[in-house]
Amino acid sequence: MIKNTPNLLIVVFCLFTSISLIYATGIYGPFIFDDLSNITNNSLIRIQYLSFTTLYNAANAGFAGPLKRPIAMLSFALNFYFAGGYDATAFKITNIAIHCINAVLVFILCHLLFKRILITTNKPYLRTHAFWFAVGISMIWALHPINLTSVLYIVQRMTSLSTLFSLGCIILYISARNQWLSHTLSWRVVGLLFASLTSLTLALFSKENAVLIPLILLLIELVLYSNEKPWVFFNALSRQRKAFSWAAILTISLFILLWAIDYASGGFNSRPFTMLERVLTESRVLCFYISLILIPRINGFGLFHDDIALSTSIFTPWTTITSIIFIIGLIATAFYYRKKNPLFALGIGWFFIGHLLESTFFSLEIAHEHRNNLPSIGIIIAAFSLIPFDKLTSKKVISSIIAVSLILGSTTWLRAKQWGNYQSLAYYEAAHHPDSPAIQALLSNAANQAGDIEVATNAIKKAMELEPKETAYAMHYQNILAIHGKPIPGELQQETLRRIRANRLTPSTQLALDQIAGCLKKQPCAPLKENYIEWISAVIEKSPKTAVYWYMRGKAHRTMNNDLAALNDYQKAYDISNNFLHPLFEMANILLQMGQVPQAEQIVKWIEDANEKTHLRRDKELNELKTVIANIKKSRLNKH
Repeated sequence: MIKNTPNLLIVVFCLFTSISLIYATGIYGPFIFDDLSNITNNSLIRIQYLSFTTLYNAANAGFAGPLKRPIAMLSFALNFYFAGGYDATAFKITNIAIHCINAVLVFILCHLLFKRILITTNKPYLRTHAFWFAVGISMIWALHPINLTSVLYIVQRMTSLSTLFSLGCIILYISARNQWLSHTLSWRVVGLLFASLTSLTLALFSKENAVLIPLILLLIELVLYSNEKPWVFFNALSRQRKAFSWAAILTISLFILLWAIDYASGGFNSRPFTMLERVLTESRVLCFYISLILIPRINGFGLFHDDIALSTSIFTPWTTITSIIFIIGLIATAFYYRKKNPLFALGIGWFFIGHLLESTFFSLEIAHEHRNNLPSIGIIIAAFSLIPFDKLTSKKVISSIIAVSLILGSTTWLRAKQWGNYQSLAYYEAAHHPDSPAIQALLSNAANQAGDIEVATNAIKKAMELEPKETAYAMHYQNILAIHGKPIPGELQQETLRRIRANRLTPSTQLALDQIAGCLKKQPCAPLKENYIEWISAVIEKSPKTAVYWYMRGKAHRTMNNDLAALNDYQKAYDISNNFLHPLFEMANILLQMGQVPQAEQIVKWIEDANEKTHLRRDKELNELKTVIANIKKSRLNKH
């Protein structure tokens, strides 16, 4: 692959050292946002010993995406085990190590691509230039601030792991392809293809957007191998057979597209935008991403980008139509110059293919920088392709690459420093994105933790004003007032209930309900108990067939010592979802406290049945419950 081993080792050393130094200031920041639900609040990844059962349960502990991302979840569990607990620094160091490996893989990939270009353009005398081409791209990608959230936002290890295995898949495939062309279809080629497929599988189980990698491989084939076998056989087909083949491909693609749209449509029930609004908005978002990659601005980056206005029509705002025209023009230009500058065509195609899932019609949040972890490689390749190949080793070009790397590295270092603790992250994010409701909520939480109630309340009120359809902010406002012993105005409770009844139940609202439910048993949150019962009852009225809401209300009733109401709610949750174990354990505990051991034993039978059906088994808790019941029965026998 790369014959000059000393040079490769120097590149690896430079990449690892640069990345480590730049990100070192950010490793002391805490777990934030989705880190909490996926990692710190996920009991199944808290493994105390290594065994098949604990590792299997940890791998199946995810709930993000249709495949549940078992590779990423397993990595979190192993991090927990070897770090001896939830040490955010250890988790972030692991992320940095993954980013270092990815940077080396980008180098290897670009080296392979450039060498292939030299073969197709008959310029073998520029073979040494491949090294500098790969060094420049890998260094710029490694130090680019757009990749920071893929590194320091711990849960986005899902993204960086997917990138790692996706790059591995592509590199192995290109190696197999080159071997096939240089020799024959040998066992070595078959082995490389099998390894490539294995790497793709691991990428898919890290994050589902790796499903797009076959399209990137197809793009590489069309751009770099279109005149090689087996394409020469396809090109030799008659016009009718070619037309039939393309018609079949287009028909299959259309059916897949229609299925994907139908699958995605259900997710918009909990979003404040429609599918059409998201698709239109994403045209502007993609242009925004490109601008951040090519002209990085520290105030343009952020943890959230919910301050981007929705495109309600093709002309509202007017930048929607201009963004669409720009994207079409860019793709058309890449297609037009595909033979004259194949790397430009490959880079542009790579970027847009990489965004087909997360920046189209799926019901995800509007924008996140980590979505560019893999696609940004394409834009950087396209930019480098504009440099004349014979100038790549000139002092001017090398000096420019070094200068750009220093600028990017400095920007990333500043951002990493801001991520060094929760308060600095919140204050800097709010300074850069004052109109982001999510950032204002972040600032409110950080100020609340620091004891600054004035900033906390002002920020959460601003979040409520910026996003009048989000209920979670009103709930958090009440929570802040309760924690600090402040009275909760009646009109605030009425506004909270109005928002619940008038708006969709967003993921943020569901998370707020869950977090506050866990807080109710603590003294500072006691003033919220009655209000919370009203909230969750209003939620149940809107969504009576969602078991988790009945479970949450049961937890709230328990904090008010209303065990009968809690039992009824837990029973309802179980009736709705027979595989939902949490309410069953709560029911058993209540019955044991009431001294109703036979009834608790019946619940244990239900738990055993449900435990066999669920992939998130709770064998340990079940055995502990059985032991408690056995001890109670033994104690009663001894008394008699």
